Amino acid sequence: ATKQKVKVLYHVGCLTSYNRDMWKLAKTTVKLLKKAGVDFGIAGDNETCCGGRAYQMGYKQDFLNQAEKNMEMIKNAGVQTVVTSCADGYQAFKVLYDKYNLKGSLEVLHVTEYLDRLIKEGKLKPTREIKMNVTYHDPCHLGRLSEPWIHWKGKRLPGVQRRFDPPKVFRRGTYGVYEPPRDVLKAIPGIRLMEMDRIKEYAWCCGAGGGVNESNPEFAMWTAVERIKEAEATGAEAIATACPWCEKTLGEAVNESGSSLKVYDIVELAE
Repeated sequence: ATKQKVKVLYHVGCLTSYNRDMWKLAKTTVKLLKKAGVDFGIAGDNETCCGGRAYQMGYKQDFLNQAEKNMEMIKNAGVQTVVTSCADGYQAFKVLYDKYNLKGSLEVLHVTEYLDRLIKEGKLKPTREIKMNVTYHDPCHLGRLSEPWIHWKGKRLPGVQRRFDPPKVFRRGTYGVYEPPRDVLKAIPGIRLMEMDRIKEYAWCCGAGGGVNESNPEFAMWTAVERIKEAEATGAEAIATACPWCEKTLGEAVNESGSSLKVYDIVELAE
């Protein structure tokens, strides 16, 4: 994408690029996009981190430097739509870049949103039958944290109560990406979706977000095991998610807890 103009750019993401276990996610995504006839490009060796993880850990300026570099590459390549299979990257491109007025008119889609669109347009049709009861884990960065940024200018009024002029709309996570991943799962022949008690904006974190897995690995593992217990309670045979960080962490929790659950990214099931 850095050598020629492309309208659709597939941003692979750091974990998917550098963790061999996640290469299958990128390969399957590319396979599905080609199958649907999508004309897209990748940045290859020139792809750099979205900067989201730096922002989450408090390194705002490092994030901004990275974001500006990415947007310069995207504009120079004529990109109109960025598609990513990484929930962290999705939230960075869609929400954080917009927060700091860097996103412009760029369309940002998670791969599940794009696959859902392609399926509904008749350009892609999952045909492989998978007879399996599956529960879905909402990634934090694809769910509550991906709610569109709301730009607001005003002031807080004096007093004990939190009052603003003009009134301020708060982001509560209600408008994250929840239905497209579920619709893709439902479009796969044989799959039966079995929901956990805590879903969508109330979903329990996998434990990997915000650098917790690196700074507090024991707490991250406990968090992930708790989520596995919730998944098992549905009676599902597998847990599907839409984030490489979630897939990796939940897979480690399955091994740690001795669970028989299988862990998949939705893209793998839609192949």
